Amino acid sequence: MSVATEPSRKRRRWPVVLVVLVLVLAALVVVAEFVLRGVVDRIIADQVEQSLPEGATGEVTAHAEGIVVPQLLAGTLDRVDITADRLTVDGVPLAADVTARDVPVDGKGDVHDVDGHVTLAATSVQDLAKYSPLFERLRLVDGGVELSGSTAVLGYDIGYAATGDVVAQQDGRGVTITPQSVRITNSDLGLKVDRIPGVTGVPVQVCTAQFLPEQLRVRSVDVTSAEATVRVTADSLPLTEQGLRTVGACG
Repeated sequence: MSVATEPSRKRRRWPVVLVVLVLVLAALVVVAEFVLRGVVDRIIADQVEQSLPEGATGEVTAHAEGIVVPQLLAGTLDRVDITADRLTVDGVPLAADVTARDVPVDGKGDVHDVDGHVTLAATSVQDLAKYSPLFERLRLVDGGVELSGSTAVLGYDIGYAATGDVVAQQDGRGVTITPQSVRITNSDLGLKVDRIPGVTGVPVQVCTAQFLPEQLRVRSVDVTSAEATVRVTADSLPLTEQGLRTVGACG
């Protein structure tokens, strides 16, 4: 009787064994996913940090979206979010967050559909005045910026502050500031004007390409009195040290 029941007992054990094996494999996949995710995110962040343009420093974090194991097997990460909350470029502090798609696992080739935002606090924007000889100081106001400087009109040295609109240039290599309303800051002259020849309505070109990898383009600018947010995009961007460190230029 016991001999007859032994095969049936074995048959009953097989489903249990299969369930255990499935659970063990699932646990291993979960562990592998957890471990590999941390490794992948750190490798990407390290590579971006090491490839920052000359004069740029900061700590970078990265996060690969989705389940990474099948993406690693395919050789491409579908989407990676890269963030740098405290980045310094040529002495100017800023924050950046970028999303890239089709990121090659081996670090060779291009990433695609790059879309990101660079945010500068009001105190950071003040430092940008050194890149233009056309004004001495720059500060943020709601909807634009205020340019401060001096000029000569009818033999008078006039100090002024001009509020200007800010828009991205069509080629994406910079922004254009167009002074609109103007006020005189050295009031002892007793002048009251709302326009200054050579200042009011004269566009000021500010090159931003010199701070960004060559393929990145500025698409829009959103300004408040507290911060300026610049949207940047690229159809493709080389994921190499040379590609990321090669910055653009303005004509």
